[in-house]
Parts: sequence; structure tokens; C-alpha cells
Amino acid sequence: MGSPHSSIQRDARRVFQTTRWSVVSRAAGGNDEEAMRALSALCGAYWYPIYAYYRRAGKDSHDAEDLTQGFFARLLEKETFAAADPRKGKLRTFLLTCAGNFMKDEHGRGEARKRGGGVLESFDARRAEGRYAKEPVDNLSPDRLFQRRWALTVVENSLRELRIEFTALGKAATFEALRPFLGFGSEPEKRYEDISAALGVPVGTLKNQVFRLRERWQKLLFDQVAETLDNPTPEEIKGELMELLGCV
Repeated sequence: MGSPHSSIQRDARRVFQTTRWSVVSRAAGGNDEEAMRALSALCGAYWYPIYAYYRRAGKDSHDAEDLTQGFFARLLEKETFAAADPRKGKLRTFLLTCAGNFMKDEHGRGEARKRGGGVLESFDARRAEGRYAKEPVDNLSPDRLFQRRWALTVVENSLRELRIEFTALGKAATFEALRPFLGFGSEPEKRYEDISAALGVPVGTLKNQVFRLRERWQKLLFDQVAETLDNPTPEEIKGELMELLGCV
């Protein structure tokens, strides 16, 4: 009988297969409910980079909310994704281009969309603005801020999946104790001796746990990146990951 961890890995692979861009893009071809659900989930996971893009483009919080909701409403229309060819680019590039065009179209028509009742159930206006308020005060263009937030969203999603796996195995406390060794957080990395004493395990055992944690996180990062590419090779995934990390 397989271990609980191997079962979680199989589940992760099944989700990965149904959310890859090459799969969700087929939603444009007909009434494919599975693909549309996958596309909706993808939108729910990556709405904040779009919101940050509109805010940095000079829109106030209310207009940015309207634009974000309106953009994803249009994106979920079959006709929009019908124009996407995964072989000609990356999902993040396609979304950025569409977001810019949508903003120009809305400005040109002078339309004001009603607030509330949007398609993004995960959108929280207060949380969105709270996150944007914490963005560094810099000279990043809207495009560059989008790229950075996209990269950080990939990292955040992979860490969330890792936390879920550990929690399912009854090891939530272990994950929180080892989390600083992964970086990308405000808490500095602690000494192995400190964590070893806190968990009551030998330093050698702790180092092995950290090694396995980093290995699993790398796999989840690769899966997150692969979701936004069309049938990518390992080399293409690595290249995209390196490009994204360069935006952080």
C-alpha cells in the first residue's frame, strides 16, 4: 500500500494535468466543463498581478477592482481564449497583453462597470488594496510590477501547496518550523541547532528533513511554472523559472 505522501503526489499530478495551459485553452473549442473549471481556478490563483498592474497604471482601487473583475469575465468567454496560441508564448505574456488591451478598450468606450458580483469569488477588495499598499515604492512600470507579482504568486502558490501537504500528514508544526529554511519570507533562517532543540530531533535528522523539504518544494515550483506553459520540456520549465526568479 502506498504512503499518504505518495497519494498526495498522485493527486497533485492529476490537478497538474487538468490545469496546464494546453488543456484549459481547449475551453475555447466547445463546452468542456472540466477545462472551464480549470481556467476559472487559474484565474482565481493569478488575479492579484492583474490588479497590481491596473493600480500601477494609475487606476484607483475602485477602478482597478472593476477592471480586474471585468477582465476576467471577458477572459472566461470562449471567444477570448480562442485567440490564444500556447505555442506562440507564455500564459503570463498573453494575460498581460490582454489586460492592457482591455484597459484601453474600456477607456475608449468610457464604460463604467458595476462593482460587486464579479466572476472572481476569491477577489477581496480590502485584501487586494492591503497587498498593494505593501508594494515597494519604486519606479517599476505596470508591466514590470505585473511580472514581479506573477513570479511571487508562483512562489506563494507552491508554498501553500507544500503547507497543505504537510498539514494533511499531520506535520503542520514541522512545516512552520522548517519554513524559514526555504527563504522568501520575512523571518530569517534560524540555526539548525535552534530548530533541532525546538523539535527534539538530532541535527542530522533535521538537515535531512530540510533537504527533502527543499526537494519537494522545487517539484511544486516546477509544477506551478509548467501549468502556464504548453507541454513544456524540463529545460523550458527551468528557463521560465529562472526568468521568473529574476523578476523577484
